[in-house]
Amino acid sequence: MRLFQIIICFLLMLILVACQQQGPIDLDAYVEKARMGDAEASRQLVEMLGVDKNRLGEKVYPMIVDIGKPMIDALLTSVQTDNRAQRERIIAALGTLRVEKAVQPISAVLRNKELKRRYVAAWALGEIRQEDAIEHLLHALGDPEAVVRHYATGALIKFNRSAVEPLIAFIPAAGHVAAGAAIRALGDIGDKRSLDVLLNQVEGPNRKDAILALGKLRDARAEKALIDGLNDEDWEVRMNAAMALGPIGTQRSVAVLEKALNDEIMVVREWSARSLSVIQGTTVFYRDAHGEMVEPYSVYH
Repeated sequence: MRLFQIIICFLLMLILVACQQQGPIDLDAYVEKARMGDAEASRQLVEMLGVDKNRLGEKVYPMIVDIGKPMIDALLTSVQTDNRAQRERIIAALGTLRVEKAVQPISAVLRNKELKRRYVAAWALGEIRQEDAIEHLLHALGDPEAVVRHYATGALIKFNRSAVEPLIAFIPAAGHVAAGAAIRALGDIGDKRSLDVLLNQVEGPNRKDAILALGKLRDARAEKALIDGLNDEDWEVRMNAAMALGPIGTQRSVAVLEKALNDEIMVVREWSARSLSVIQGTTVFYRDAHGEMVEPYSVYH
């Protein structure tokens, strides 16, 4: 590994020397050769991704993506580079090109908590959308870095229904942080298969996210849980419950929503009025921050 690093540094030094002694690199020539299948030209372009001088790496990246398939082998060879900028651009290119063979090496980067900015790996796995990546993205939902968890959640959402069963199976044994991310992913996917597992989360530490996710399912079977949520001590839970009841609520929701019109938190009052307006088919006013009775603007289409 040490010898490999020395060789890479030497090659980068040669590129920099060439820039200094011979003027600007003829990138068009490298691109043309790589497009024709020249392995050495492809390797050189990948090495340039790690050169920040004169913003060379930034300039080369879109060229590599444009070349496409002929660059894949050279990109795959260098995924594990220690050059952070080069590694990120390689992973981003493999994700953009949706290279299925890149799932395993990119997943190894995602799992290596010593590396910075690993969220790029999570993003790329979401672009590739190979089902082998789901397990690695689920693991990343418990990552110590919030930005990694955020991108892993977004990547799983891109898998859409393919991720539903793995997410459902993941939640019961997950820690509350990872489970919360999984719940949010299920909410955004909106598949009714997740109803039962979400109902099981409405009384735990992730009840705020579970209530919101249930609202996104728009499944009438969740109405009782949402009504109960209107009495929660956490105002965000009450807000999410009031918000969710609009599309699915029936007459059984009316009394609790009317009571919520007197909630101490204005946004809970506003969403209660809005949901009542939808359920009853008539305008319901709420008391705003100035104590005036006003009509909520419509967010339903």
